[in-house]
Amino acid sequence: MYNWGDYVDPDNMKAFQAEFGVEKFTYDTFASNDEMMAKFQGGATGQWDISAPTANFVPAMRDQGFIQKLDLAHIPNAALIDDTFKKQWWDPTDEWQLPKDWGTTGITLRTKYVKDEVKTWKQFFEVAPKYSGKIVVVDSPDDVFVAPLKALGYSLNSVDETELGQARELLLGLAPHVLALDSDQYNTKIETAEAVMGLTWTGGILELRDKPKTADVVYLIPDDGTVFWMDTWVVLADAPHPNAANAFLNFIMEPHHQAKETMTNQYATCSTAAQAFVDPKMLADPALFVPADVQAKLEGQKDNSGSQLRAQIYEEFKSKIGQG
Repeated sequence: MYNWGDYVDPDNMKAFQAEFGVEKFTYDTFASNDEMMAKFQGGATGQWDISAPTANFVPAMRDQGFIQKLDLAHIPNAALIDDTFKKQWWDPTDEWQLPKDWGTTGITLRTKYVKDEVKTWKQFFEVAPKYSGKIVVVDSPDDVFVAPLKALGYSLNSVDETELGQARELLLGLAPHVLALDSDQYNTKIETAEAVMGLTWTGGILELRDKPKTADVVYLIPDDGTVFWMDTWVVLADAPHPNAANAFLNFIMEPHHQAKETMTNQYATCSTAAQAFVDPKMLADPALFVPADVQAKLEGQKDNSGSQLRAQIYEEFKSKIGQG
């Protein structure tokens, strides 16, 4: 498997190995979709069976020959995916991916330390200098661009030169105040208060609210809007163990296994059948299972990987991190 860090419940992996007699389960990680794509474009073949790209990268993976059509006859539990998540633009025929889970990109605060109102991306940028060196940001270009573009009132998928120029100014203003770009351990930095404000996902964050020392943690979906993203399961074109890949996908779609994924990773399942096994407290959490009125503020991701300007701005942003 080639996946994001700590993105499958360990007990599920052990149960899969036990049920199917899989002696060796290799789990390699990437920090961003771009890193994953670069690996495949660099010729990494035959190493992995399964990967978990964000949905908007699926068409490029298909077109570049990195993934194969799913053998749905051997993945009957694919039928349990809710219709809401089917026939999306990235896979209109539902042949190339299975929805893994979905979520948002938002603002995390340690309210014990952050006393300013930060309910919008605009406010996030405005107060950043006050918390210089205490801000963590996920290392994911698509997610990072959400903040300045939404703060400016633009589409998070903008490739307009003028709009991206304005977004660049906001990002370069933020960069000196950022502690780190971190997609894997941002939650640990929030937990230890090494960072007190973050541009993050919900994974690893929501559980901090239940610990006495970090009960002040707040994750919020900004009022000026944010992204709805969906991660997917794909089988790689040169998968060395395709039968095991199909078995895993069918296994992980079982409702009780799906529920365990949601409760471990803190992202919403795409299967209503699985919700019967999810802790009711989590089902009622608006940060995780987003209410309809808030969903209306969410914008889906498109494939913006072809924008050289976005790529250039992001590299410039990265080069300025912590350079106050």
